[in-house]
Amino acid sequence: MRWLSSALLLALLAAVSALFLRANLGNIALFVPPYRIDLSLNLALFTLALLLAAVYWAARVMQKMADFPEQVRLYRARREEIGGNRALVESVKNFLEGRFARAEKSARAAQSSASTASVAALIGARSAHRMQEYARRDEWLETAERDAAVDTARLVASAEMLTEQRQNDAALTAIGRLQGEGRRHIHAMRIALSANLQSGRWDDALKAVRLLEKRNALHPVASRKLKHAIYRELIVAQSHDAQALEAMWRLIPETDRQLPEIALDAARLFNATDAALGQLAIDAIDAALPIAPGDWDETALRLIDEYSRAQVTPARAQLERVDDWLKLAPAMGLTRATLSRAAGQICFREQLWGKSKSYLLESLAADAHPLTLLALARLAEAIGDAGEAAEYFRKAALGLATFSTGSLGVAGSLWPGQRDTRTTSSRLA
Repeated sequence: MRWLSSALLLALLAAVSALFLRANLGNIALFVPPYRIDLSLNLALFTLALLLAAVYWAARVMQKMADFPEQVRLYRARREEIGGNRALVESVKNFLEGRFARAEKSARAAQSSASTASVAALIGARSAHRMQEYARRDEWLETAERDAAVDTARLVASAEMLTEQRQNDAALTAIGRLQGEGRRHIHAMRIALSANLQSGRWDDALKAVRLLEKRNALHPVASRKLKHAIYRELIVAQSHDAQALEAMWRLIPETDRQLPEIALDAARLFNATDAALGQLAIDAIDAALPIAPGDWDETALRLIDEYSRAQVTPARAQLERVDDWLKLAPAMGLTRATLSRAAGQICFREQLWGKSKSYLLESLAADAHPLTLLALARLAEAIGDAGEAAEYFRKAALGLATFSTGSLGVAGSLWPGQRDTRTTSSRLA
């Protein structure tokens, strides 16, 4: 339909032109002494149109000739840009496939285009880093540094690679430059968290955890585990001084002190550092334990074992608290066995031999735990029954041989009054 409309339009134009030229009978006389030239008006108009067309096309040709060098330059630049884009795509593809040598080779080919050179340099740096070619990696980063447009990407990539290489100070310097310019984002915070954890900067790591938690950038389980590890290191660092340990504990927010695993580590250190911190251990355990004993898990039971090791004077309130828990505990099972054993250990420390034995036998009936057998052996030894003590010691030894430390829940002293000299420090890689 389009060609038909064009044909009709041309035919109409030709018909109108023929009618106009037929009706036009004018003449034009040109005097060029000593000559006179007579032309019809139609021929003059046609000649003028041809002259204008010739001048126009001559001007176009001259313009094209003048623009030819620039067109060649643009063509070459476009060809280099297309080649650079293809090389960059190939480099990214090889990097994601784990073909780091090919990725670096393609990144080098992408340097032909200024628009892809800096991004390709970052891909080349990451590829060289994966191959542990750190000198080449640094050369690539120097190349990327020439382009200010990728400065943020370069600093983030540098910090991440330096953290993986465990050059934590250099990584934190890069993050500091990034944040100093007001450019903050979550991934940089995660890198800073990892670098601070590896270098033992626990206060800075804790700040990073809280900031990521505030922005919902950290899973609650991961946040809880990280806080546990960081607080453990902070309080272990103060375990040489009872006052410093207490001050460190009170600096921890109350919501974090109520986490059972944090309270457990703190109570162990309180009991192992100084008997005078026994009340502090009891307060920490009380705040961390759920109200209903039926909801207690393995960590809660370990808290109860540590509760019995906390030395306070008098121990009556401590024993009454355990009795209140016993009233709410299930009739059988590990919870009742643990609470009965705790009550027996408290009575043993107060030299209430009869009540101690009664509680321990109740615990043994609920669950034949090796720690209960060991407590009964120590009790028999204390009242002078050597035969019964030997029998319980034998059974406890057999039980301890068949249970792992984790299943026993042993992390502090096995009996009240003993001190655990082991450190609980463990660094996160």
